[in-house]
Amino acid sequence: MTHLIRQMGYVVIATPNPDGSARDLADMTGVRITHRGPDAVYVSSNARFCDVAYLQDARRGVRAVGLEAMDENAVDEIYRRAKSEGMTILADTPLVSKVKRAVRFVTPFGPVIEVHTPVARENIPPSATNGAHVRRLEHVNLRASDPKGFHDLVTRMLGLKLSDRTTNFERAWYRCADGYHHTVACGPGSGIHHYAFDAHGLYDLAGVADALVAKGRRLLWGIGRHGPGNNLFSYYVDPNGCVVEVSFGLERIDNDDLHEPGNWEFNSSSNVLDRWGSQPPDSYGKALTPFVI
Repeated sequence: MTHLIRQMGYVVIATPNPDGSARDLADMTGVRITHRGPDAVYVSSNARFCDVAYLQDARRGVRAVGLEAMDENAVDEIYRRAKSEGMTILADTPLVSKVKRAVRFVTPFGPVIEVHTPVARENIPPSATNGAHVRRLEHVNLRASDPKGFHDLVTRMLGLKLSDRTTNFERAWYRCADGYHHTVACGPGSGIHHYAFDAHGLYDLAGVADALVAKGRRLLWGIGRHGPGNNLFSYYVDPNGCVVEVSFGLERIDNDDLHEPGNWEFNSSSNVLDRWGSQPPDSYGKALTPFVI
């Protein structure tokens, strides 16, 4: 199947305090604030106009997960497929400025996805991102009421490729055209578990931890190394209760036809979550942010 999704798009978060949320993410990771409006604040880790959008709302949650399509034709095709699949289509306009086209729909398994044309790139000097710990929005980790059904949906309708999974789909990892091991991951439940940024190096994961300590906070979990994806990881919780992962070294798959997805055992003695042997705290598994419509 031809790829329809090029790369990770954006995460749109509802919050009573967009500006404070954006400033906290900037303090922790070094992202730049690209736009402040009366009801929205956008941040980016690179030349893209938006990686994370904070929208004014009395509620706290995720409005949608954005996936950047190959082009307008891909958005049209996914719109057609969503209608034929009987999806609840929320809108055919993007939640984020400087995006030309989008389709936003609710999957039968809970997650709300917005497939959109490329986010506008800005002409910024290299110094604009100097000192940032992160360089791109890497992936989202979702929870679905039926992970196997979600697998069938995203591979069939969105053209995502399975990179790895656990035996009973307790976790699964999917990639798009850019070849990174996963743009979307999924497990059982409801909501979004975390969104992740790609760091420049291991030192930047330490920098995020230091920034947390300076504010009287601490990591939720890490530093460790995941099994699937083979990336180094750390996690913290932002002021909205969303889990943010800062990652380094995610595997890149260079040939879709030659890659064979792994089938990992998922239990307390496996090294799926951390090859180095640590176990996540109970609060890690319970940290879920709801989708809000």
